[in-house]
Amino acid sequence: MTNPIRVRIAPSPTGYLHVGTARTALFNYLFAKGHQGQFILRIEDTDLERSQEVYTKNIFDSLKALGLQWDEGPDIGGPYAPYAQSERLPLYREWAEKLIQSGHAYYCYHTQAELDAEREKAQAEKRPYVYHGACRDTAFREALAQKPADDGSERKPSLRFHIPDNRGALVFQDHVRGEVSFDTALLGDFVIMKSDGTPSYNYAVVIDDMLMKITHVIRGEDHISNTPRQILLYEALQSPQPEFAHVGMILAPDRTKLSKRHGAVAVSDYIKQGYLPEAFCNFIALLGWSPPDGEEIGTLEHFASQFELERITHSPAIFEKDKLNFINGKLIRNMPLDCLLNVARPYLHDFDLHQYNEEKLHMILDAVREPITVLSELPDALNYFFGQSVMLDAALVGEVLTGPEPNQVLERFKHDFLAKADFSSSESLAAQVKEFANGLKPIKMKTIMWTIRAAVTGRTHGADLSKTLYILGPDVVKHRVDTALVLTTGSVSA
Repeated sequence: MTNPIRVRIAPSPTGYLHVGTARTALFNYLFAKGHQGQFILRIEDTDLERSQEVYTKNIFDSLKALGLQWDEGPDIGGPYAPYAQSERLPLYREWAEKLIQSGHAYYCYHTQAELDAEREKAQAEKRPYVYHGACRDTAFREALAQKPADDGSERKPSLRFHIPDNRGALVFQDHVRGEVSFDTALLGDFVIMKSDGTPSYNYAVVIDDMLMKITHVIRGEDHISNTPRQILLYEALQSPQPEFAHVGMILAPDRTKLSKRHGAVAVSDYIKQGYLPEAFCNFIALLGWSPPDGEEIGTLEHFASQFELERITHSPAIFEKDKLNFINGKLIRNMPLDCLLNVARPYLHDFDLHQYNEEKLHMILDAVREPITVLSELPDALNYFFGQSVMLDAALVGEVLTGPEPNQVLERFKHDFLAKADFSSSESLAAQVKEFANGLKPIKMKTIMWTIRAAVTGRTHGADLSKTLYILGPDVVKHRVDTALVLTTGSVSA
């Protein structure tokens, strides 16, 4: 690689940033950063009817959340600005005129209705449709231009690229798929400028990549059929063509195209659900690529240092949510508690976090995070730490808190334990709880612990009991035990 690496991601703002587009952006980013190159963001917004500013903002925000900061783009500029296609229309017209002058493009006056009729006829005859090229002939073209359309309106021409006669097979090397060949006779002269004056995708992307000096085009395999047309344009423009790498699709577990029926498909939806951006980024990095050192959980910097296009598989990648949950859960468990508190705050807005100092908030998160897979599970995991009381449902009261032994445990816990317990540390409470439980034999340890936990937290499983008692404090614990005694005995002893 003699030239500086320059890659791009060019999403269309017609929807929220999709998982597949995010994976493509990530692969481009890793390749650029691993080779001291540049990662460019370009917005393909020439579809004026469907493009919306809200989608552009979502693309920006989602890429930034994943840590994929671009070196050049619409918001920060760069040497090849502008980076939004809607602002580059004069460039497309300028280069289209050059193609006309060189004989590589011509105007076509066929209406869309006429072309659709030809396509339908080809389908009925079970043959591939290829534009017949009649407008290549100057006399025919000029005569057709004067003929009104079927609806009586004036014909507005599109601009077609003239595929060289007898071009034959077009062969290119793909970093993922190896040698790829297309028969250019099956392509037909294709439109590069539409009748409304906007560029076609294949034309605009070539002009943009050429002028922005893009060296490598890394994209999904659904674009592979576009590649021969783009290479033909590079040849006509006498411009070096970039190297290509077409990545396999991302499929749902049932091996169909990933769609909304399988759950969220927008990156922002996953982040709202409580997936850490770094976990989601880590997960999609493994969709079609594997690090040579075998370490599947790592930072962007680590992955970039190992990323090579040849390690991308051409097979479809399966979006396995269980693996995403595993990675997310592991990062949650390993995250520094101050960082975890920061990312958890948006999910805890229903709780009065000022009830505790930062030390105890850290303890709460540390106590409950072990089984957590997404941040949105936190409210249910830690709700019993907030408020004076907890909800004791009828089933819990009947099955765990009612009976001679549970009643004895709660009475003794209130009068013998809480009356003299040292709440200065969770470690101290752990030893005291153990001593208290040993003094209640022959009542089983399970009965003792379940009874105390149920009365104090409203559940039989949760955070370490001694830590829970320490965090709640003696007043709240006593109030909850009294409440449980009232529910099970109808009164509370002094």
